[in-house]
Order: sequence, then C-alpha cells, then structure tokens
Amino acid sequence: MLPVIHARAAEAAALVSSQPTAASAGAAEEPLPAPLVLVRRARRSDLPAMMELLDRYARRGLLLPRTPEQVRRQLADFVVAVDVTGVIGCAGLRRYPGRMGEIVGLAVEERCQGRGIGRHLVDALLDEARSLGLRRVFALTLQEGFFHRMGFRTTSVAEFPDKIALDCSGCAKRATCAEVAVVLDLDS
Repeated sequence: MLPVIHARAAEAAALVSSQPTAASAGAAEEPLPAPLVLVRRARRSDLPAMMELLDRYARRGLLLPRTPEQVRRQLADFVVAVDVTGVIGCAGLRRYPGRMGEIVGLAVEERCQGRGIGRHLVDALLDEARSLGLRRVFALTLQEGFFHRMGFRTTSVAEFPDKIALDCSGCAKRATCAEVAVVLDLDS
C-alpha cells in the first residue's frame, strides 16, 4: 500500500515536489522511500490528464463517455490522486436530492492498480459525503468486489430513479447493461 496524503490544493505542489528522485537520492545502497501519492481536489490544469484516463476507460466500456465540457462543468465534484508523474487516478461525487450521492468516474492508471489508490479516492469522497450530510452513497460498477471490500452492498438500480432519469434512460447500453448497483448507508 502506498503512503497517501489527503491535502488541500495549496499543500499539494509542495508535497509532490519534495519527494526525492533516483538522481537526488544519493548512494545506491539507500533505498528510496515509497512514492508519495496525494489525493486532492481536481483543478482545471488536471483536466487533460483526467480526460485521457476517463476516455481510455470509456473506450473499453468501463465508464460512461464524458466530453471535456461535461468534466469541466463537474470538475468541483472530482478528486485526483497524483504522484511525481502527475494524475494517476480520479473520481467524483455527484449529489442527488434526498441526501444521496454517487461515486462517478472512478479510474486509476493501469500501472498503479492494486496499490490502494482507488480505495483512497473513494475514502476521500465518502469523507466529503459525510461532511455534506449525505445519508447514502451509491455507484454503478463492473467492479462489485472492490466496493464490497469498502462496505458497500449490492442493491437494485431501481432504488435510484434520479440516476436512471439522468444517465440510464438515454444510454445506448441500457438493454445490455452489465453494471451492478452498490450502496453504502452512511447513517449506520
């Protein structure tokens, strides 16, 4: 598991730039510390890297396709995971009436998967959901096991009529959708 720091945007640049590189680490005998991953609010400058990541997942049918304009309008809903190479993951929290939220656009660079980055992105969004007073958070996913390990349970997508009206009703894959609805009750 990578060391992950949740920080405000102002702290992000200093934390990422303070990490030693192989060239600055000195003698070869001393191991480098584990790379630092920072989870922070997405910024406009993150948009190209986020779009590349989201587009790659959308082309594989793992995420809904989004235009740069859609992501730009929803940028305040997103957090990103960054390391010294740049953005390595992203996820958003879309709010719905009834004190409900949805995890959207969860994507982690393939080379970084299995290192806890997705979990940290979702944890950051769950912390935000709690601070906003949301009672339930759901996701539509093809990775049901990932969410189960975080305490979500499988449910019916019919529990989320606002989601169906917003995204599902016009989706080309609606008749053959393989996504599973998972939900976490934050009140308990």
